[in-house]
Amino acid sequence: MSPESPQASRATKICERCIGRAFASVGTGISNPERGHNFLQGNENNSLPEGLAIVGEDACQICRGVFQRLDDYFQEFNEQARSIEFKTYLVGSRFPKDVSEMDEALQRSLGSDQGEPIKREFNREFGKIILSKTGKEAEFSEPDLNIVVDLNYDSFQLKTRSIYIYGVYRKMRRDIPQTRWIHKKDISTSIETVLGEILKPMAQARNYFLHGAGREDVDVQMLGNGREFIMEVSEPRIRTFSLGELEQKVNGSREGIEISSLRFASKDEVATLKAAANDKTYLVKVKALKDIDRERLLKAVQKLSGKHIYQRTPLRVSTRRSDLIRDKKLQEVTVEETNGNIAVVKVRAEAGTYIKELIHGDDGRTKPSLSETYGEQLAVESLDVIWIHRNGE
Repeated sequence: MSPESPQASRATKICERCIGRAFASVGTGISNPERGHNFLQGNENNSLPEGLAIVGEDACQICRGVFQRLDDYFQEFNEQARSIEFKTYLVGSRFPKDVSEMDEALQRSLGSDQGEPIKREFNREFGKIILSKTGKEAEFSEPDLNIVVDLNYDSFQLKTRSIYIYGVYRKMRRDIPQTRWIHKKDISTSIETVLGEILKPMAQARNYFLHGAGREDVDVQMLGNGREFIMEVSEPRIRTFSLGELEQKVNGSREGIEISSLRFASKDEVATLKAAANDKTYLVKVKALKDIDRERLLKAVQKLSGKHIYQRTPLRVSTRRSDLIRDKKLQEVTVEETNGNIAVVKVRAEAGTYIKELIHGDDGRTKPSLSETYGEQLAVESLDVIWIHRNGE
């Protein structure tokens, strides 16, 4: 064999597949290598753009033989994915920048606007290998497993789709927040952590997040029909497990939390849940400095019942929330009982009403308040959510 000429040695070496990829949208039922072969059959080599030399895929300067190693990539993928439960997948890839640039330059030199990027061909062909060897189907919208092959380092990134679990919780204690408080290390328990730390090993997950339909203060009990929530289980390796077992473990944990109505949900339901704006009924234990005048208190709540109040963002949350004035309607306010300097008041109010501030007035930031209409300063001893009026309840 004669030695390669200096001119040939300086030529860009490309394979039939990379030429065929420039015409990927031409014809159906044939592969890119076949398209490239057909193109060369219909053209003399000297009609190709100057500076190109046709070689096998293993010597190609663009694809560098990656399509010949698909089975090897599958073996590596299969080893890493062995302990991951999934039914659907989506393949993605990252190629070295110079490969993508050479691929684009080749297609431009061939005058083609009917090609596809090398990464798209790789994603498709590797996806076919996974289908043929596992029987699992590709899914483009919400796959269970996202597979990214990094051709810079011949490495894999596998990320599983989050699992979403809908439910309703009741909270029978006054010292536990709904979600983790990362800024207060002395409070390590939350509804989120109680559920999440049970869920995490069940799903072999990396993390978890609770999305609630609103929230109550840490010192407020959530009773009655409970509050809706969705638990997001992040990067699970197991997708099928017993929700009945989850409910049993949480309710038996003696953490003062009960959950019910569990079912698997979707990501889209999170936004719907958070957008819900339902009236709530509260039971408030109110304390005065001296014995309650029942008749005066009855008249005070009558002035508020069915009326609108205006609430400026409370002082206690003013550093975390925008300073706004909110118009909220009190559907009904009643006195349930009085005993000395203690009264129990029931309030049904529009979503987003600050009930504590409704009672004490928040230095005039809530107007009118119960303290204002009663004529004396009142304080909140305890507060419970006793009903959330969902679906017209």
